[in-house]
Amino acid sequence: MKPAAPLQQQSQFIATFFLSNIGNIETLKLTLDFHQHKSCELEWPTCYKIIKGTSEGLNHLHNSQGKHIYHLDLKPGNILLDESMTPKIGDLGLSRLVASTKTRQTEMRDGTLGFVPPEYIKDGFISKKFDVFSLGVIIIKILAGAKNYIRCTEMPPEKFIQLVSENWTKKLQEKTGHSSHEIDILGVTSCVGIALRCVDEDRNKRPCIKDIVDELDQLEAKLKAMSLASDVSKDLTVQRSCDTNILSVDPTMELRFLFELRKEASCCLQLTNKTGGFIAFNIEINPNKYSVRPSQGTMPPCSRRYVVVTLSAQEAAPPCMRCEDMLLVQSIGVSQDLGEIKYQELFETAMANQVVDVVKLPIAYVTLDQ
Repeated sequence: MKPAAPLQQQSQFIATFFLSNIGNIETLKLTLDFHQHKSCELEWPTCYKIIKGTSEGLNHLHNSQGKHIYHLDLKPGNILLDESMTPKIGDLGLSRLVASTKTRQTEMRDGTLGFVPPEYIKDGFISKKFDVFSLGVIIIKILAGAKNYIRCTEMPPEKFIQLVSENWTKKLQEKTGHSSHEIDILGVTSCVGIALRCVDEDRNKRPCIKDIVDELDQLEAKLKAMSLASDVSKDLTVQRSCDTNILSVDPTMELRFLFELRKEASCCLQLTNKTGGFIAFNIEINPNKYSVRPSQGTMPPCSRRYVVVTLSAQEAAPPCMRCEDMLLVQSIGVSQDLGEIKYQELFETAMANQVVDVVKLPIAYVTLDQ
């Protein structure tokens, strides 16, 4: 299938975008071809980098600038890898620029057998799910190996995922000093699960490439949070064996609010990191009555942070001015400033592993005449 002139111009632009700074293309073409013939040949971080980068590249083709470009020949030989194993999508010779995402039919039969979807082989149907099928095949061959790919059609999805998980577990256990088996296996099995949906015979059941990229973003954030929690568990165990909190909280006994009907009240909380490492903190309190600024963050070594806790205006005073509310300051030691990470996921994982230091601070209401 020879593309029309406008498509050639588009393809040339996209190809230039993806292939800049790539070096020897013929040599790099063979890299993914070679690895996909060997089960679990690549390390997990490299596998994920290739999967995520290829998915993002395909999303760019399908959705960039309102144009819809279908590659139609996505395969390991067209996934080019630079020196850092960053993937680049190449060879857009069969690509089509389409005005809409509607399914269309062609009498031509191009593409590479084994990477084209069944509806194309049978009826010549082309849709946005064509490339998604090819991507699914690539992911499965990267993580399971070419020889095991055929087995995904011979067994239920959960059995195939279990097979891939067992192969990767064996490989990771053979590595000395590897301490994140569970985290890596979760990444592998999640990607295989996505891939199996991509190669569904019913194209309507396959995910869109944008949804795949969103899923991978969420998976990456979850794995990062789990990894951070895992890295600090040993240190926290040592610290928790002492009878002290890793984060000093002032006041130490209770948090007092000057209570007045229908008026907001605020008080200040002082957090002090007296350790020589970074500490991540997360503050839990009833969000329907209180607001906290900031409620989470990372404190550098030997630093102090002030937190403002505000009680919203109340229409009635509690009986006998007794308040049963509690403020929790959760903290864990981390290796660096976490920046914009989702702290909630980090602390949920850390709490499950029982590696979180918690300070419980009762809340008290006082009045001017007390």
